[in-house]
Amino acid sequence: MLEQARIATRMADLRADCAIEFTDGIDIDVLLAQKLRGRYLELLDRGARELVAADNIAATVSVSADAPGGGVRLTPPAMCRRVFAVKMRGWERAAEVLPASLFRKVLSRQLNPYTAATAANPVAVLDGDSLAGSSPSVVVWPAIEGDNKTDYFNAATDSGEDFYTFDEAALPYMLDKLL
Repeated sequence: MLEQARIATRMADLRADCAIEFTDGIDIDVLLAQKLRGRYLELLDRGARELVAADNIAATVSVSADAPGGGVRLTPPAMCRRVFAVKMRGWERAAEVLPASLFRKVLSRQLNPYTAATAANPVAVLDGDSLAGSSPSVVVWPAIEGDNKTDYFNAATDSGEDFYTFDEAALPYMLDKLL
């Protein structure tokens, strides 16, 4: 990635037959690495869905039945940056995760038996009370009596500063506006 960034910013070595070294000034590699890291986290948090390589991290998600309206709260590990879809055991299909701005509206629908979620039509929404900077907690409905296990938790994850995982089509996005 660093070599791609050097080429994109026109800071790659042009000549191989000589070397010029300076001991003062800016360490361009450190600057580019910081910029790349910021672009990568931005891609995971807000980039187009088709550019993000999502993982099923269902095995790492904590499940608790303390959610309002008879729902289930799913808390992913800290490496989770954004959640796309969730499927609980007993549901007929996965539910796309709705934004936190819709939490109150979705909750009010769960209190009415005619508009509440069912296994055929489940619903998942980001918890509006999640702390900024923490992994995004998700509240899902309906809870399945006695079997609240997560079968599928599709999310964008950050594996650390040394690993970037994304669709190849995202390379221009990553390299755009580095400097």
